[in-house]
Amino acid sequence: MPDVPVSYRLRPALGVRMLGMACVWLALAVVLEVLRRGVSALDAPVVVVFEWIFLAVFVIAAGWGLWTLLGRSGLVLSGDGFRNRTNWARESVRSARWTDVADVRRADGSAGTVFVVALADGRRSLVVSRLLDVPVATLEEQLQGHLNTAHGYRPL
Repeated sequence: MPDVPVSYRLRPALGVRMLGMACVWLALAVVLEVLRRGVSALDAPVVVVFEWIFLAVFVIAAGWGLWTLLGRSGLVLSGDGFRNRTNWARESVRSARWTDVADVRRADGSAGTVFVVALADGRRSLVVSRLLDVPVATLEEQLQGHLNTAHGYRPL
């Protein structure tokens, strides 16, 4: 494997979904404002508080969606190691050197294909392939290739 880092972005569909959800929250805030202005019984401070809450959720969801679309890579594989941002579990390792990796296994489940990168010290990193914009076979080949190169294995 070459020493050129390979970077895989998160799927654009994730960011688009977040932006769609943000639009729903904005629509709720607009509908609530229209109702508040049209129905005098709804002209209360609590309704204004709900509008601000809806707008705050809109800003957070829109920011998260844009960050997903324009942000950093979900997985970076370099000659030295990897950086994984596809799994938010606390016990999952975010980055490690290839020399510390003992094994890479593929697990197919109902939620899609997950690659389990097992480290020599017993910790592991889960690479969720359905979040990445790369075919599963290509990702598996890259992971195994980097691991084999780090341990000095060559094809026969």
